[in-house]
Amino acid sequence: MTTPSVGAASGAPPLPSRLSIAGLTKVFGGNRALDAVDLDVAPGEIHGLLGQNGSGKSTLIKILSGFHAPDAGSISIDGKPIALPMPVAKHEAMGLAFVHQNLGLFPGGTVLENLIAGDHGRLRSWRINWREEAARARRLFATYELDLNPNALVETLSPVLRAQLAIVRAADRIQEHGSHDGSAILVLDEPTPFLPQEDVQALFSMMRRLSADGVSIIFVSHDIEEVLDVTDRATVLRDGKTIGSFETREMSRPQIVEMIVGRTLETERSAGNTIQSDSDGGAIVSSIKGQLISDLSFDVRPGEILGLTGLIGSGYDEIPYLLNGSTTAEAGSLTIRGETFELASLSPAQSMASGIVLIPADRQRTGVVLDLDLLENISLPVLDRYDRPAFINHRKLRSNAENLISRFTVKADGPAQPASDLSGGNQQKVVLAKWLQLEPVLVLLDEPTQGIDVGARAEIYDILNALCAAGASVLCATSEYEQLEAIAHRVLVFDRGRVSAELEGDRVTKSNIAKACYLRNKGENERV
Repeated sequence: MTTPSVGAASGAPPLPSRLSIAGLTKVFGGNRALDAVDLDVAPGEIHGLLGQNGSGKSTLIKILSGFHAPDAGSISIDGKPIALPMPVAKHEAMGLAFVHQNLGLFPGGTVLENLIAGDHGRLRSWRINWREEAARARRLFATYELDLNPNALVETLSPVLRAQLAIVRAADRIQEHGSHDGSAILVLDEPTPFLPQEDVQALFSMMRRLSADGVSIIFVSHDIEEVLDVTDRATVLRDGKTIGSFETREMSRPQIVEMIVGRTLETERSAGNTIQSDSDGGAIVSSIKGQLISDLSFDVRPGEILGLTGLIGSGYDEIPYLLNGSTTAEAGSLTIRGETFELASLSPAQSMASGIVLIPADRQRTGVVLDLDLLENISLPVLDRYDRPAFINHRKLRSNAENLISRFTVKADGPAQPASDLSGGNQQKVVLAKWLQLEPVLVLLDEPTQGIDVGARAEIYDILNALCAAGASVLCATSEYEQLEAIAHRVLVFDRGRVSAELEGDRVTKSNIAKACYLRNKGENERV
């Protein structure tokens, strides 16, 4: 495949650069995290930044924010060279602002308090005029068509409103305090993984309004469909190098995937014919009732990946937590290995002892303990196996962790590396290694590849298929229809807490799932 370069596809001359990065290099020990990276972002452009976990995206952003000093290379804004390392906490004066995945908001504070927090450059007086600031906030929100009450607590906002608040705050700062010619560069680092599709589109509308106002946006994402949807151009990094830049409207998804991973990935269904007919295996759920789910019964067969999906608020994402006991069900039962449990009294400890494990969606909060190393994270569910009367056998614990790190292809320096150092894809593999070492009979997944690059996704799909081949039952709740098309043997589509459609075998396609979700939601009776 021929890698396109900036402007090459259309034959147009290169656009003038708002941000220009040339030859940026960063070495950690003997590892070149960045190797002569080049990147150009035009004024008012939405520019995607793509690459697998470990490709160098995070290092590049940390250099832009002043967290790391580069070993070589240059950065200029509107043609003016920037002295490196980038001065910490001086981004706004240079027209640079960052919105990270955690957003940097104070949930217990009001919208207004979060908006003005740290705005020392403008709020020089010892006394804040709250009435004037609230009026200013309302004008700002009206500009971006946001229905935000300055006095509302951030913890009461929906996820998309929190993300929009963080973006508006960043854009306001750089436009208020940036260079005199109005230059503004906004870096959005993975802002969408925890948002439903409807909210993602609302976020994209805001990005387009900012772009129309002349703000340059770097949009970091693992989601190729999102990059194709919202960006003007994009750049791909692989192994710390710039693979190429291109106009997104002239590229296909397979071409971009090949640039990211360095090879062609199979896009066909990977679900194998591993479903077993053993009536004593699998799991049977009867008359389950939760906050949204009402009187639902279904089964998960041995060797089967059963997908659960639907529109936001349809209730499908409740089910893994109800079956694990981390969310208490109002009613219903679960039968597994011939033993029946009342879900209203099921605890996570009971479910784990019965061969049930949960892989949660938010791996950084509920999947791994970021402050612990890999050995400690992986060992948490199995400490009792290595607990002698007088002491824990640390040698065997380390050996077990090393074996699992190798088996699940976790890219890490070793068991002593903190979990916080790993990329999202490798953190997810640690979560899988931690729980799958228990050899469960029922695996509950909630958005298992959220925010993970295409290469790591393929590896996780292989892990799930191996689970099925060993006879485990897998339940996967996800909003990603393409993922279900790839791995699911059967899919239940939810609408208002009930199953509105069931797809199986060759009928499990992205288009059929979307049709089942949207047409049924509108009350149409078209058969899928």
